[in-house]
Amino acid sequence: MALRNSTPPDIQNREDLLLRRLLGLYGEEITIYDQILHLSRQQGVMIQQGQPIADIRKILEQKKNCLDIVSRLEATDKSAKREWDMGKQQWSVRGRARLHEVLGKVGNLIEEILIIEEDNDMQLIEHTRAC
Repeated sequence: MALRNSTPPDIQNREDLLLRRLLGLYGEEITIYDQILHLSRQQGVMIQQGQPIADIRKILEQKKNCLDIVSRLEATDKSAKREWDMGKQQWSVRGRARLHEVLGKVGNLIEEILIIEEDNDMQLIEHTRAC
C-alpha cells in the first residue's frame, strides 16, 4: 500500500506560495539587518576613535533609513503572515521548519545588533562625560 500525501494539493500549493512570499520577505530583511549590523559596528569604531558626533549622526541616519525599509517590508505582507499564522496547523513540517529557520536568522541578527547598540550607547555616554 502506498503512503498518501498528508497535505492535499490545494493546501500544498497555497503553502508553497505563502512560503515563497515570506521567505523572500525575510530574506530581504536579513540583508537589511546585515547592513544595520555593519553600520552599528562602524559606529562603535567611530565612537572609540573619538570621531565627531556629526559623523556618528550620519551613521544613525543610515540605520534609521534601513529600519524604515524594514517597516515598509513588514507592512507589505501582513496578509501573507496572517494567513500563514491562521493556517499554521495545516502546513507541512518542512515548510514550518524552513520559515522557523529564516526567522531564527532574523532574530539572531536583531539580538546581535541590540548587543552592539547597547555597547555603543555606553561608549557614547562615557565619551560625552569625558568631554
